[in-house]
Amino acid sequence: MKKFQCAFSLFLSTAILAPAVAQVGDLAAATEAIKRRDYSTAIKLLQPLADNGQPAAMALLGKLHLYGQGTIKDESIAVRLFKKATEAGSAEGTYLLAQQIYLGNGLEKDEARAVSLYLRAAQLGNADAKFWYGLSLYRGLGGLQKDPPASLAWFRQAAEQGQALAQSWLGGFYDHGDLVEKNPYEAINWYRKAALQFEPQAQRNLGVAYARGIGVSRDDAEAFKWLHSAAYLRDSLAQDWVGAFYENGRYVLPDLALAYMWYALSVAHDGRNKLAKAAIERVTAKLTPAQLAEAQSKLKQWPVNAELLKAVNDTGAIKLLDSSAPEQPTGTAGTTASAAREPIAAVNKSGTGFVIGTLPSFVVTNFHVVKGCRAIKVMPSGLPAVVQAKDERNDLALLSVANLRAPSLKLRSGRTIRPGDELVTLGYPLSGLLAAGASVSTGTLTNLGGLGNDTSLFQISVPTQPGNSGGPVLDHYGQVVGVVVSQINAVSISQVTGVIPQNINFAINASTLSSFLDASNVDFGTTQLQQDAKAKRMEAADVGVLGRRSTVKIECNVN
Repeated sequence: MKKFQCAFSLFLSTAILAPAVAQVGDLAAATEAIKRRDYSTAIKLLQPLADNGQPAAMALLGKLHLYGQGTIKDESIAVRLFKKATEAGSAEGTYLLAQQIYLGNGLEKDEARAVSLYLRAAQLGNADAKFWYGLSLYRGLGGLQKDPPASLAWFRQAAEQGQALAQSWLGGFYDHGDLVEKNPYEAINWYRKAALQFEPQAQRNLGVAYARGIGVSRDDAEAFKWLHSAAYLRDSLAQDWVGAFYENGRYVLPDLALAYMWYALSVAHDGRNKLAKAAIERVTAKLTPAQLAEAQSKLKQWPVNAELLKAVNDTGAIKLLDSSAPEQPTGTAGTTASAAREPIAAVNKSGTGFVIGTLPSFVVTNFHVVKGCRAIKVMPSGLPAVVQAKDERNDLALLSVANLRAPSLKLRSGRTIRPGDELVTLGYPLSGLLAAGASVSTGTLTNLGGLGNDTSLFQISVPTQPGNSGGPVLDHYGQVVGVVVSQINAVSISQVTGVIPQNINFAINASTLSSFLDASNVDFGTTQLQQDAKAKRMEAADVGVLGRRSTVKIECNVN
């Protein structure tokens, strides 16, 4: 009898523990798959776990849906999973839900509720939540009274857990003697930790410390290494510093064309930078016409992927990230820097496209995005694409993508857009360094024509960067009104007018696009929601949610 009872107990314990062990194994395998960026495998492993209510699996699966990794980006699915994970007591799920509420992604924006959830997730141990709750105390967000001294403990806890922005802030406190006794050596320690996680401001501050010999021995080679990387990560002050290095021949050979390029980029990214503006005037006076033409060419082509990759590689941060724990991309402004950026993939060039047509197998992009490509992939699905039709003159291309599962966008018809109308664009700028997922930008239509009164284009104030080409331009009903195509050469214009233009970009209009689709025998849909009194005009964030489901990244390999 005792033998039977022992055997039965062993059977019962095995029957109970085996599924739990299997779940732990599948979760670990999914985490490893995410680390390898094998998102489709991760989703296959996570979905049954999430269906069974596993909190960590729900949070991870929600993130993949949120950032469009291995699946089409869908914030509504992500939010639903985050809510379930929060109810199940997941610290990560609670933090991610708080972020969506704070940003108004798929939920009504509610700062007070977000801060309350940050505190709950922080108390459960989430490092990102600790940073954000500390920031809320420091700045008085969500109805909290400003309490910088109380924020310090939360910043420190998050920094000690490896949260990059918290490390950068803590470095700043020690650097300036804010909330703590000034200690340049401790500042360097925290700046370095954050810099190795691609936090641009920390990289810049570390570079400046080496340039000035504060907290470390002066070392121009180390200074340039960190400043150069931060400059490629679009830190305006770092770009100004790199320009000065090239202008004065400090560590690098003097190069006025490169100095001009970096100063111009600094002003383009922060028009308030008076030092960089003065530097542009100073360097311009020294440039020959040939050097000026070289500077204009370099600025137009920036960023060159090979140079960008070298600058970031020189810091050793990519190697460290590849050997660290699985990435946790956040894809939203102000979130963990290490989580928001991935190492640069071996892709020759990239751009943006969007799904069009009643049959979900066509993607529209710019012709220059796919020109000369030997292989084209549509991300995040990784599906191969072929050029179905092209219009080189109007810079349009139609890609055919088998098994593409994403909703199509519809073209606006009826009443045309007018100058002053608000617009939303989506795209994938600076592939590999910025956050995963399509970026959403807003602005207005400023002119119904391009350079030289080109009637196939219209002018927009929406900020545009390399990688945005081919992305959709949407009105506030989510209808396609154009295709992002180019940005003005700010350096060339500044030489003529003496002023560096801001946010002058162009898009191909819907009429030109519809003619191209008609000629390509694509059955595409149109709507006239702007003329429907019952149609609801959406907020820009909601237009972004709608557009992200249909916006894809185009990766091109020309080798």
